[in-house]
Amino acid sequence: MPSIGSGDLSGKKVVKKKVVKKVVKKKKQDSQEAQALKTLKPTEPKASPQPEQPPQEKPKEAVAPVESPQVDKPEAKKVEDNDAPAAVQQPATPATKGAILEEPENLFTNEAPVVEEHKIEIKKGYVPDEKDIERDVDFRNRLKKVQKSINPLGSSERLKKTGHSLTRFDIWALLKTASTRDYDTIAFKYGILDMRAMLRRVSQLSKASTKKCPSFTQKLPETLSVNLSEKIVLEAEVANEQMTVKWQRNGEEITPGKHYQIMTKANKRFLIIDQASMADSSSFSCVVGKDITTCEVFVQAPPVTIVRGFQDIQLMSGEDAEFTAEMSSEAARFKILRDGNEIILNDRFKIQKEGCKVTLNILKCEPEDEGFYQFMTNGGASTAELMVQSESVIVRPFSDLKVNFKDTAEFFCEVNKEDTKGNWLKDGKPIKADDRVQIVESGKARRLIIKQVQDSDQAEYKFVADDHPACSITAALEMTGGHITVERKKVPPSIYLDHTLKDRAIVIRAGNKLKLDIPISGEPAPVPEWKKGPKNGKQIAIPSTGTRVWVNTSTEHAVTSLCISAAHLDDSDSFICDLVWDKKEHVEGADSEYIKRQELEFKIQVCNIPTAPSVPQVSNVTAETCYATWNPPSCNGGCPIKGYVIERKKTKSDRWIRLNVEPLSLLDFEARRMIEGTEYQLRVRAVNQVGLGEASEPSTPFTPLAPCTEPTGFRVSTTTDEAIELSWLPPLEIGAAGLDGYLLEQQMVGGNDEKWQSVNSNSNLLSNQLAKITLDKLITGKKYRFRLAAVNRAGSSSYSEVGPVVCAAVVEEAKIVLPRHLLKPVKVKVGEKLHVNVPYQGRPKPQLTWTKDGKELEDHVAIRNSLDSSVLFIRQAERWDSGCYDLQLRVGDDLVISKIEVAVIDIPSKPRQVKLVEVVGNSASLKWEEPNDSGNTDILGYIVEKRDARSEDWFVVYDKLRHKQCQVSDLVLGNNYFFRVKAFNEVGVGESNGTKDSANIPKEKTVYKKPDYAPMDFRIKPEFTQALNGRRIVENYNGTLSCALKCNPRPKIRWFKNKTEIIDNPKYKMTQAMGIVQLEIRRARVGDAGTYTVTAANELGEASCSCDVTVKEIKSPA
Repeated sequence: MPSIGSGDLSGKKVVKKKVVKKVVKKKKQDSQEAQALKTLKPTEPKASPQPEQPPQEKPKEAVAPVESPQVDKPEAKKVEDNDAPAAVQQPATPATKGAILEEPENLFTNEAPVVEEHKIEIKKGYVPDEKDIERDVDFRNRLKKVQKSINPLGSSERLKKTGHSLTRFDIWALLKTASTRDYDTIAFKYGILDMRAMLRRVSQLSKASTKKCPSFTQKLPETLSVNLSEKIVLEAEVANEQMTVKWQRNGEEITPGKHYQIMTKANKRFLIIDQASMADSSSFSCVVGKDITTCEVFVQAPPVTIVRGFQDIQLMSGEDAEFTAEMSSEAARFKILRDGNEIILNDRFKIQKEGCKVTLNILKCEPEDEGFYQFMTNGGASTAELMVQSESVIVRPFSDLKVNFKDTAEFFCEVNKEDTKGNWLKDGKPIKADDRVQIVESGKARRLIIKQVQDSDQAEYKFVADDHPACSITAALEMTGGHITVERKKVPPSIYLDHTLKDRAIVIRAGNKLKLDIPISGEPAPVPEWKKGPKNGKQIAIPSTGTRVWVNTSTEHAVTSLCISAAHLDDSDSFICDLVWDKKEHVEGADSEYIKRQELEFKIQVCNIPTAPSVPQVSNVTAETCYATWNPPSCNGGCPIKGYVIERKKTKSDRWIRLNVEPLSLLDFEARRMIEGTEYQLRVRAVNQVGLGEASEPSTPFTPLAPCTEPTGFRVSTTTDEAIELSWLPPLEIGAAGLDGYLLEQQMVGGNDEKWQSVNSNSNLLSNQLAKITLDKLITGKKYRFRLAAVNRAGSSSYSEVGPVVCAAVVEEAKIVLPRHLLKPVKVKVGEKLHVNVPYQGRPKPQLTWTKDGKELEDHVAIRNSLDSSVLFIRQAERWDSGCYDLQLRVGDDLVISKIEVAVIDIPSKPRQVKLVEVVGNSASLKWEEPNDSGNTDILGYIVEKRDARSEDWFVVYDKLRHKQCQVSDLVLGNNYFFRVKAFNEVGVGESNGTKDSANIPKEKTVYKKPDYAPMDFRIKPEFTQALNGRRIVENYNGTLSCALKCNPRPKIRWFKNKTEIIDNPKYKMTQAMGIVQLEIRRARVGDAGTYTVTAANELGEASCSCDVTVKEIKSPA
């Protein structure tokens, strides 16, 4: 069985397994779209499938490109012969001579007709890496560029706006305002073949518009744009009805006929063209003398459609690719782009145009040439994908071999180029050629021939291509038997056959021929009998003559042969060969009980390709993926199904592209990397040991579609007290599925059931033409949320939300602003009016509710509400009107509550339990308890009064006593007193409560005795408490010297000047009074300066003090 090396995958990892292959699964995740693959699903095929060949499949079917070259038939047969298993290809030996597998002459295949189970199988395990993820991201990026390039007005945003704003196209207005970089886009869109001529005509318009034409009161229109076959009417009005006009086309006079009609009606002149042709795209003029008026006419040809577009191509690296498209018109402009960019022609990229057919040839494609190729006209676009598989160095691999002892073994493989060199390895070591081992290189064929196979030749053989160490192929050589020599003696009959046939079946492909030669021996010659069927079951004898299955026995060559021509699946069964010997003769070595019969049983298994699986069912279609499931084929071809090959094609194409390189063992598959908006079909082929089976019927056509993006600019335009207007813009990306409409839902915030509900009662979508909607019948003041989604065939987009939005023309937050005096309890006297004014704000429609202690107000309480305040009024407040008043302000769903404490106050009641506690001397102690009723306000204090028992007058003892006890003093002895207490608060003084018993103050008789005191001595010796201070006296002014003196008895005062006592001198005045001693110097002279001393002396002692006196002389002016 052929096995494929890593060289076929250009970088894929090859692992060696002893059982069936298994594909390594890996969960891949795209970083931008976060889409997980399903468990046990096959790995997504890459954009450029590698030229990988599943085992035992045709290269043409394994690679899958339709246009890939085929190998010549003779060479294919040669490879086929070498790939056949040893069971039917071994050279003739006594043990296996004549085992031949023939194939019909018209059969062209490279598959081994006989498939056998190998001891060593080379299988591939695909390990995904980061390159797969990068390829998926690259696929999406390239696809976005392609979708962006398919724009009828190009990439200019200004042209988009202009093109959409005009209800009827006007090429002239477009060209006047267009930028030079937009000329090519405009020419392609409107099919203008000569853009320079059009620009010259545009430049002449400004000159003609300024020219005065007195002969015409109404000129021809300056420009006119019409469609092909549309009617053209050109009208001009002349100043005089008698004027004769001439009509011209590009300066040549027009002759009336079937195409051109000239009419005159009063002052008006008409030129009528019933069906405009492309030749009418000219300048038409109406001439009167030297005056001329001109109209530039442009005839728009119908858009050029694409009759047949590009088709996907999948090929090998180095092969040529050819994209072909066909347009609806020969004279048309077209563009060919690759991944959104125009192709630059060179030696490898060539474009040919023959009539309506356009061909793009890409020579010697490389993996870098992969991408999306677009063919665009002004009426359509066609996109196809080019997938380039890396070139495989080893084109045809070899398989494991089983040969008999001393037979010849030959390994054969084919490389892609004749000059490719390589090395043969045995168990990893280079092989050197000798007489028994030969290495042959012939063209692209590489052979390793081993003659006279020995036990030491059993190993793994590998061919490695030079410069491509990753490209190699490995297989095993196994020796299965030995040469048997038989002596010619009279012996019981024997059958010589490869012993391996006893343990396994001979496998043959349906339709092929089988001739199985079995050597026999025995003396005398035995007679073989062939039967078909199990040993213990029903058996059918095989005749020696037959049309399709027969037996041929040659006693001369001692060989019996089983021949099958054009094998059928029904031929798969057990076959038994019995040898009947002559029982009359005695044979040496045989006893009397010897059963003279030798029997051989073996199986033949006929295999064919499997039938077609069921039609794949497609589901879970997204923008670029789908999920397909199918059922196995009804017939597996006589051998187990190894897997399935999934193919896809565009519905309008006839070219199938293979999606998985290796057969898939599961019955489901996720096809990825499809183009949104393109209709596809899938089909499935089953693969068994024989090869690729029949294709299933194509699936129902499906189109990958993606939901739109969410609408943009979703906002609240205006609000009223009963309605809200919403507006939005279309989604930025609508996609191939278009836009069916919008789904608008609303939600009331704060309600009992905050479910999203459709704004339409019948749940229908809003029109895709809508850009705003007014929702009425809403509850004023309630808050709403809105969400909007765009809906198309692919489903719903994500939601754009707005809100919460209050249904109100003017919205003010609910707020109660309590004045400062209302923050503390409001006090009002009993009988007075209660007026509470509470300012508030809040719109729309504020709802105000007053309650008292959680209950409704009584009837005598009046409430007056205005736009900004609420007033609570009670004409005459009573004590029971006290309490907590709650004001609730509700604006929509907002609720604000303010509490106002109201206290209706009165005078307190009388104090309780006023008692006379104790009488001590002329004082009495009182004690009482607070009143039962404080008057609904705090007690400020108590007033205590007393009354003589002999009088009715009460006198206040304490006018503001805070404590509930006191002591009354200074009572008159011998009298009896009563006391009473009053409580007072801010309202006034309450009732009094007095003592029941009087306080008796007893009177006592006392005798005064004068105390004796010792006499006191108040004498003090003189002492100056304030000494004399120095003085400076101005000449002719008086000056006084003073000091303070204490002493008793009165001292004698003496004054000295410079130690000379002053006695009876009128210049000096001496005084002594109240302890102050003074000396006044009258009209001082310079001679009065000096030291003055005063002395005081009495009987107890003497004291003195001095000071210096200076006299300032007044200088007379000179």
